[in-house]
Amino acid sequence: MSDRGADPYGRHRFDVDLGDDRPPLGFTAVTGLSVRVQARPADDGGGDEPAGTPDRLRWRVRPGRFAGAIPSPSRRRTTSPTLRLRRGVTDDRRLWDWLRGWVDGTAERRDVRVFLLDEAGTRARGWRCLNATPVGWEGPELAADRPAAATETLELAHDGIEAIEADP
Repeated sequence: MSDRGADPYGRHRFDVDLGDDRPPLGFTAVTGLSVRVQARPADDGGGDEPAGTPDRLRWRVRPGRFAGAIPSPSRRRTTSPTLRLRRGVTDDRRLWDWLRGWVDGTAERRDVRVFLLDEAGTRARGWRCLNATPVGWEGPELAADRPAAATETLELAHDGIEAIEADP
């Protein structure tokens, strides 16, 4: 590792803690912070609501379309897409090493935390992706005829997202 800082992207307005007891990393983009609530259709045979539930009690997905009757909390399920972390390639190998460790069976699941920073660079709001595991890595596209920054992307599957308080 060189003497310069391993992460030259600290100027971005968010940071990401990979849950590895090391300083957070800066990324140029974080995508996949979303949650969708799924409901079983009312006619799945196990509904809590009687047949013929009025439209006002049915769960609208889009105008004119229904997903079914509003399920009880015990029947509501959430899903989230994979979290994608993109940054310029640096001499810090943490993303690659975590992926390699997961493939080799030596790495653990981690809670990955993404923090939005305020104007002073203080963590203002955060989200935790539970039990994250690497499922993909994309390296830079290397083309000598184009001036472009070399970037890498780590894709993580996880067990859901929680909104969390910013660290003190």
